[in-house]
Order: sequence, then C-alpha cells, then structure tokens
Amino acid sequence: MAGDSPKTLLMLCYHYPPGVSGGVERSVRFVRHLPSYGWNAVVLTTARHGEGVPAAGERIVRAGELFVRTPERRAADAHEETGVAPPIPGPAARWIEKWLLVPDKHVRWALIAAGRALRLLRAGGIDAVYSSSPPESSHCLALALKRLTGTPWIMDLRDPWTLEPLRWYLRAGGPRLALERRIERLAFANADAVVVNTEEAAAEYRARYPRAAGRISAIPNGWDAAEFAAARAGLEDGERSRRPFFGDAAGASPGAGAFVVAHVGTFSRHADVPAYPLAFFEAVERLAAEGVVSERNFRIVLAGAIHPMAAREIDGLGLGGVLDRRGSVSHAEALRIMVESDLLLLYDPVREGRYYVRGKLYEYLAAGAWILGLLPEGATRRLLERSGRGVVAEPDDGEGIRRALLRFLAERPRPGFSNGFDLERYEGAALVASLARVLDEATARGG
Repeated sequence: MAGDSPKTLLMLCYHYPPGVSGGVERSVRFVRHLPSYGWNAVVLTTARHGEGVPAAGERIVRAGELFVRTPERRAADAHEETGVAPPIPGPAARWIEKWLLVPDKHVRWALIAAGRALRLLRAGGIDAVYSSSPPESSHCLALALKRLTGTPWIMDLRDPWTLEPLRWYLRAGGPRLALERRIERLAFANADAVVVNTEEAAAEYRARYPRAAGRISAIPNGWDAAEFAAARAGLEDGERSRRPFFGDAAGASPGAGAFVVAHVGTFSRHADVPAYPLAFFEAVERLAAEGVVSERNFRIVLAGAIHPMAAREIDGLGLGGVLDRRGSVSHAEALRIMVESDLLLLYDPVREGRYYVRGKLYEYLAAGAWILGLLPEGATRRLLERSGRGVVAEPDDGEGIRRALLRFLAERPRPGFSNGFDLERYEGAALVASLARVLDEATARGG
C-alpha cells in the first residue's frame, strides 16, 4: 500500500486498556502494528475502567453502560477489574442474564456504544468496522452498523463463540444455545470477513457455514518481540536476576539457584469448574514433605488475580514461604516474571478445548522456560506438545504432576524447540500483516 492514503478502522473492543481482562493484548497488538500496513485505528470501548493511555497514539472513544448496582453486579464488576471469576449469581440474576441480556451482559454497553459508533460512521472517514469478542455484544453492534450504513465489517472471534461456549448457560445447551446459534449464523452471513484464532475453529466454522467459508481466516494469538526485548533488558548478560525480583512481602528471597515456577494470569475463566489446580499444589506439598523442595530452593509465583475462596484454600495447604502471591500485575511485569522463571504453569480445567489456544501459551513459548501444561485434549495441548518445550499432565493427576516436577528440577537447562517448530510465525508483526490483508480484501469486497 505504499503511496496510498491510510485507511481508518473503527474497532469495537470492549476489553481494552486500562482494563486487564482477557483479549486486551490481541487488540493492542493489532492497534500498534496496523499503521505499518496502511491502517489507523479508532477504538470504541467501555468507559468503566477509566481513561488509560493510548497504546500507539490511537484515538479512543469510550461509552458508558446501563446497569443496576446489585450484589451480583458488584461481583461482576470485580471480575472485570481483576479477572477473578465471580461467584455463580442467584436464581433471579441467572434468569435475567440468561434470557434478558442477549447475547451477553455487555449488551448494556453495546446499547450506549451504538450511538457513538453511528456518529463516527456518519461523520465520514471510517473505511471498515472491526468487532472483537468476547463479548459477542460487540458483534451484534457491528451487525447493526453493517445493516444501517453498509460499512464493511470484519468479525474477530478470540474464542469460538458457540463451538465451545464460555458462558455457563450456553454450555448447558437447550433453547438458549439454539438462540445464540441463530445470532451467530446471522453474523456469519453478514460479516465481510471472519477471523478466528485457530485452524481448528476455522475448519469447523467453514463446515458449519459453507456460504461464508471463503471469508473465514485463522489468525492466532501471539507474542510481541519488542515487549520481550524490554522484559529482558534488565537482565545482566542474559542471566536471570531472580534474587531481588522474586521475594515475599517481607523481603525474603529464595537462594540464587532456586527453582521458580510461575503462573501468570487467572487460573480459570469459568465459575462452574475448579478455580485452581489443586493437584499441582498437593504435589508440591508432597515434595516439600519429602524434603525435595523448600522455601530456600523453590518458589511458586502467582501473578494474577485469584478467586478469594481459592486463595484461602491455597494458603491453607501449608506451603508457607514457597508461595509468592502477587495479585494483578501489569503486562510488562508479567512478561518479566515469565522470562525469569524456570517453569511456567498453564492450567485449563474444562473437559475439552478442541478449538481454542490459551493466549498466554504463545508468550510462555517466547519466554524460553519449560512449560507444565495441565490441559484437556485440544488445540492448546497439541501446540504445546508440538513445540517440544513442555510436559502435559491431566489437571487432576497429582502423581503425574509430581513426576513432571521432579523431571523439571533435574533438567535445569532451558529447553529448545522441536525440529520444525517456528515461533516466529506467531510474532505480532507477522500476524498483523495477515489481518491487514483481511482488511484490504474485505473492504475491496464490501466497498
């Protein structure tokens, strides 16, 4: 596009800084790199988290939300702010969320955002609309804008909508799932391009919606080379400086040769599955009882919000000084924790994950440490196994986890990748180049 005037993309992204919920980094990465491919972004997001700072000089428009301050609402607010899965709401709130807040509770934001979006489109200068989910309310808003203005629309599914639903009432099946599938079908029929983040999801959606098959592309989540360069910048001669960085609130640090296991992010996105990997902590407890690990040679760093009930249960396991709970951290600090750790823990307690890859896996792979995946069968597990950089165990297999930890403790050198595994294909700039091609093709078709 050399010599062409830049185009402008209106991005409907509920999750955007300063919010910390999942999906933020994918949108930020797109915004940061798209100008290199002839696209500037205007981001329409929620106002509930405050103003924040633009990621790359982009214009940010914020819209409020319609909601009533109930106990369930306050719990959901805490989830949005910290990433901690809220408790399952009471019967009345569950009925309202299931049957009135369609497609999801963020429709209250979409209703307010619709007016802002229409004003932006009618003012001119917007070449395409991009919507990111979850929440799927952003797609319903984009569908309405497509119908009203005809502006080309690119729909990005960070998670596979109805293939493996995140919301409890969709996983239960029945008429509510059938309604959601009708909404999904309408969206696929009207979008000028659809982006999903695994080839598995793309193949399934092409089979489900054959008329849209030629408009469906897979662009995975990834990692950002510049961000990792910054995370490693403070390390002396490439060596980890764990002693000052990893310590408890009292300032105590493990020994210089201590083995550090880190989990970055929330353990579970669901309120109806185990909130944390109990079998992992019990395996560490056994190793401590056997004298294999102690607070001087072993540390578990938990960087991210933890459900209060899970935190109490973890604290009650008697691991004491081995645990270092950080709470929510910035993305920059999260990356530094990754690159300074010996082992990174990846946990997904769902029964199956055929169509999605946990976004943090790409950053774990870029960090260079071993990875212990407590994962179901599916795309995340296959990617980790293909990389050669990790070991997989069932989330509830305590003995298997214990054996894996013993192996990691014995194999301290950092691992390489399996032959043929190319981490660079998941680097942010390359992925944004793919998105730019999708945008160019969609605007050519839709324009």
